[in-house]
Formats: sequence, structure tokens, C-alpha cells
Amino acid sequence: MQLWLILGLVALVIAGASLIVVLEDRRAARRAALQRRARLARLGEVDPLAPGRLHVER
Repeated sequence: MQLWLILGLVALVIAGASLIVVLEDRRAARRAALQRRARLARLGEVDPLAPGRLHVER
């Protein structure tokens, strides 16, 4: 029984660590995109990926 308890706790710690890594990665990607947009705006450039994100309103 103690072995299963230890294995369960280890699995819980690994799952928690994985969740933290995924959330931090998303936050870093969001921050990088924001910095990229700000850098392009300072240069007076238009984001080349913006037309792909536009949607037609009907």
C-alpha cells in the first residue's frame, strides 16, 4: 500500500510540474508576441501575420 501511495504522490508532483511548465510556456509566448507587436509598431511596420487573423464581418 505504501508503494502505491508513493507512486501516486510522485505522479501528482510530475503532473503539477508539467502543468506549471505548460502555463509558463504559454505566458512566455504571449509576452514574446506582445513584444514583437510593440517592436513592429515602434518601427512603423505592419504585422505581416495580421491579414491571416482578420475575419469578414457579415
